Amino acid sequence: MAPAESRWEVFDGEVYVSPSPNRRHQDLLIRLTIAFSAACRAGDRVYFAPMDVVLADGTAVQPDLIFVRAENASILADVIRGAPDLVVEVLSPSTADRDRGLKMEMYARYGVGEYWIVDDEVRQVEIYRLDRAARAYRLVASVGLADTATTPELPGLALGLRDFFA
Repeated sequence: MAPAESRWEVFDGEVYVSPSPNRRHQDLLIRLTIAFSAACRAGDRVYFAPMDVVLADGTAVQPDLIFVRAENASILADVIRGAPDLVVEVLSPSTADRDRGLKMEMYARYGVGEYWIVDDEVRQVEIYRLDRAARAYRLVASVGLADTATTPELPGLALGLRDFFA
């Protein structure tokens, strides 16, 4: 039996259980949440795990950070029911392969417009944007310590990575 702190996700009807994140993961997630929240415009919403995102029957995920623009607020219900505008995963050793594989494929398949992978080990953020015709992500930036992560989804966001990873 998995501990109560475990995270449960369902991909095409198959259940996956992950251990709860470590302290460093949570520190980074808090910093992300603060930065995204500060950049929000009226009606935009930022959520963090655990928060279910139901992409389809039999597919419910818990991204580390979820951003929904005001104009897409119709997906906000008891949980999020539909594709957010942007999701972020902070890599953990136990979930890195799933975040780069199965979750990335699921997010693309169901139309999540942008996907960020935060890699604390190499101190970078990979930013992927959805190619809707291909239903796949294209890497648009690998942002390192000397750089600032930005997105057209949230024009006010400028995440300086040197301070972020400090």
